[in-house]
Amino acid sequence: MASQWVDERDLKFLLHEVFRIGDKVLGKGPFADHDADMVNMVIEQAAKFTETDIAPTYPDEVQRKPVEAIFKDGKVYAPESYHKVYKLYCEGGWMSVSDNPEVGGQGFPAIIAAACAQMFLAGNQAFLMYPGLTHGAARLIEDHFQHPLRDIILEKMFSGEWAGTMCLTEPGAGSDVGALKTTAKRNPDGTFSITGTKCFISAGDHDLTPNIIHPVLARIEGDPAGTKGISIFVVPKVMINPDGSLGEPNDMNTGGIESKMGIHGNATCTLNFGENGKCVGYLMGEERQGMPIMFQMMNEERQGVGTMGVALSTTAYLHALAYAKERMQGVNIMEMKNPDAKQCPIIQHPDIRRMLLKMKSVTEAIKALALYCYYAMDMHRLADNDQEKEKWQGMIEMFTPIVKSYCTDMGDVVTNLAVQTYGGYGFCREYPVEQMLRDNKINTIYEGTNGIQALDLLGRKLGMKKGLYFMNLLGETQAEIAKAKGNENLKAEAEIVEKALNACAGTAMQFSQLIRSNPFIPLVAACDFLNCLAEALCGWFHIWMANVATEKLAANPIEKEKMFYTGKIEGAKFYINRITGLVPAKCENLTHDEISCIRIPDEAFAV
Repeated sequence: MASQWVDERDLKFLLHEVFRIGDKVLGKGPFADHDADMVNMVIEQAAKFTETDIAPTYPDEVQRKPVEAIFKDGKVYAPESYHKVYKLYCEGGWMSVSDNPEVGGQGFPAIIAAACAQMFLAGNQAFLMYPGLTHGAARLIEDHFQHPLRDIILEKMFSGEWAGTMCLTEPGAGSDVGALKTTAKRNPDGTFSITGTKCFISAGDHDLTPNIIHPVLARIEGDPAGTKGISIFVVPKVMINPDGSLGEPNDMNTGGIESKMGIHGNATCTLNFGENGKCVGYLMGEERQGMPIMFQMMNEERQGVGTMGVALSTTAYLHALAYAKERMQGVNIMEMKNPDAKQCPIIQHPDIRRMLLKMKSVTEAIKALALYCYYAMDMHRLADNDQEKEKWQGMIEMFTPIVKSYCTDMGDVVTNLAVQTYGGYGFCREYPVEQMLRDNKINTIYEGTNGIQALDLLGRKLGMKKGLYFMNLLGETQAEIAKAKGNENLKAEAEIVEKALNACAGTAMQFSQLIRSNPFIPLVAACDFLNCLAEALCGWFHIWMANVATEKLAANPIEKEKMFYTGKIEGAKFYINRITGLVPAKCENLTHDEISCIRIPDEAFAV
């Protein structure tokens, strides 16, 4: 029976046949000791671990019993089932697949760790957030924390013995981080006393590990207001002795955990620092460099959150597909007039097939979109000259807000269609797709809302290096489009993708002029523009995948592989004609002087 949680074959297709990491990445530079067989072994083990150990921690598919973090008597308890799988995750080395061997990592390319994460997150996003945030915090400490405790902390975090978080948000300072009120007071011994409250802290407290390391944004007393005056501190839940043993609890406590729409297994906490004036923090990096340092973790987490959208799309689609093959209802439309016609599986009904192919084509597009961002990281690391490094850095800059925003928005679309495929049963907790829909919603919100990602793309990324990064991105699409134009079966689709990309380029140029004369037009259109660019780029990825599939079909593969590659071509045609093909018309509309939402008085919003 095909998996309802992971698509191992599809990941191998992207890694080996589309991105061709065997030629481009493996066996080179820091990846000299890694080859395709090792990669396949890791992917296969990750798929097995997801199905055998992680997915069973999602609520039971028959009983659908809730799995929730619990706050009791001032303490937080992770779901009982998470303890065993967290231990297995750490023992399996999954915490540091692509990290430096010097910190206990396996040194694989970033794209391999991302492929594993796609599968793990599909099994249970709420669980994966505990080790995921630990890894992000450890990476930050590895790069920016210079202190005698550094090596001890890194060893404990990369092994998973201790956990980590990211503490930015405050009750009065969400997206406006510069408004934070948490303060840091200098101590004679060089440490700082931290005082303040952070909220919505994912995995903020739990009993999976004896210690949790919190990177905390705070303002040193006397430093200027706004983001330029913010510093960042390492604040352990439990104080650390010089030999690495644990000392007394630090002066911090958990005020409670949020009752949320989804990801109930993850403890989203309010953390209070220094209520007794004795919360110790250690400066990370230089003073007033908190935001640049934290943005390293935020950008990595934004790419990771986009991967969450991909993961939930993947498993929601696979569940819906399996259900549609088994659920018997109605008769085939070609047998409608036959009184003796037998019931058929709902996958035979045209509208169900439409929904399934939309889910498939969207999921395959965003999977490629997200993985390409990690591929760019590996290419940047391997680049042997400044020009090549800058090219790939530009790709990372351009793709990060698109991956975070579009992949999570499409997670909403795909999980919603999965519920629709199940019909009334999809709306019931008897089946898991309703939870996938709820779980994904947070992905469009945290790590910078998708509206903020759109403003980042419009206001920062398009103009970087005087537009060089954007132009390099567009230039990167030309080879696969040109190849498809030489194929009669893909020529029309290649031309659609080319028109869509040209429309996005033209709109970006118009926005650069409008931003000076009527800035509200591009600002109101920012989210729609990001989606247009994403849909054009996903059209490119589909053309790329269809080119590969065409070549593979010409080699006369076995029947199963023939069906796989045929699905790639048909999925590409569906996505490009029904989604990418609409981009030019939408782009034209975005530059019209239609800013009703700005002109309307606040009072006029009333019903």
